[in-house]
This record gives sequence, C-alpha cells and structure tokens, in this order.
Amino acid sequence: MKRVTLAAVTLVTALAACGQNPTASAPTAAAPGTPGPGTLTAAYAGRPELQDADSQAILARYGNDPGLLAALQEAYGERPADMTRPAAPAITGLDLASDRLAYIKRVAWGTVAAYNSQYANRSAVNAQYPGLDWSRDGCSAPDGVGLGYREDFRPACNVHDFGYRNLKVYQRTDANRLATDDAFYVNMKGICAAKSWYKEPPCYAAAYAYYQGVRLGGSSSF
Repeated sequence: MKRVTLAAVTLVTALAACGQNPTASAPTAAAPGTPGPGTLTAAYAGRPELQDADSQAILARYGNDPGLLAALQEAYGERPADMTRPAAPAITGLDLASDRLAYIKRVAWGTVAAYNSQYANRSAVNAQYPGLDWSRDGCSAPDGVGLGYREDFRPACNVHDFGYRNLKVYQRTDANRLATDDAFYVNMKGICAAKSWYKEPPCYAAAYAYYQGVRLGGSSSF
C-alpha cells in the first residue's frame, strides 16, 4: 500500500483500515466566536501519555469530536467502557441462505477470539456454508497517525475484513456496514484495554481514529 506522510499537527488524510485507503480534507478554520480545534478534549492535550506525535495529530484532527472525548474518558476510567456489540441473528437451521447470513454476522460482529476459532476451522465451516471469503490483509494507516498500531489492531482488522468481504456479497446494506464498523471499534478497544495504564489512552485515541477511517472511507470497499 502507498504510504502517505502526514504532519503531526494536522491530519489531512483520513485513516485507512483493513485494506482501505480513504482520504479526508483538513478541518476548516473555525468562524469567529466558535470554539477552535481541540476545545472539547483540551484537558487531555497536555497529558504525558498523549505526547507522542500520533496522539497529538489525532487530538488536532478530532479534538472537538464527542466520540474521541468518550474514548479518552473510557481510557482514563472516567466513564464506563462501552463494549456493546451489534446484535446478530440466531442460526435457525431452516435454510442455507438464512443460516449462512446469520453465521457471517455472528462472526463479523463477534469477538476476536471467536473469529480466530472459526478461522482455524474454516475448512469445515466452508463445507457447511459454502461461498465464504476468509481472505484478509490486515490493517493499513497513513504515516503519522496510528501507524504503530497496525500490528496491534491486526486481529480486529481480520474480523472486519471478514464482515466486509462477505456481507457485501450476501446482504450489502448501510446498516450492516455500520454494525461491522462498530464491532471493529469494540474489538480495538478490547485490545487497548489489555495494555498498561500508560499505553491505554494513546491506544484508545488511535482506535477511534481507525474507526473514523472506516466510517469515512470504507464504503467503497463494502
């Protein structure tokens, strides 16, 4: 994948994840009398855990985004962690098409551990539900923001790949893409939650930026 260099102060190119490479324009200047960039999360900008260039770039780009504020509050234990997953349908055994679709959603919107178990057993799964795409290519992100988390988030990106590559074939809807992206975010936050207290906040910030990357630019891959 072509690597894109970003300034640490301004995020010009949106993040890409799971094989996507979306772009986004730089934030426009605030009108007179309106809060400037970073006002909502200004209290976090000076935290020692967030002084790396990637975290500062994310704060500059999403500093007024309530979603980033919520992510940082979760990382610092200032609000309960939201690990709510999209609800997946049950496998009923009534017909192949319905069961295959339900299976895809249960794996795509489930945990990394559940996906890994199914991936290891994919030959048997394919015999039961033919036509599934298990290909995956990990995560990608532009230089300067979240690049150090590509390997950290790879397990979550693998699950996300499975969701995109199968749901776009068997039930391509905006609701399914959103659910797959939301599950991706939950899985990344789960990865961050396992880190030390000092590494959690920058990881949560990167997870939110990756999530915004797929929300802004993932439609072309779904």
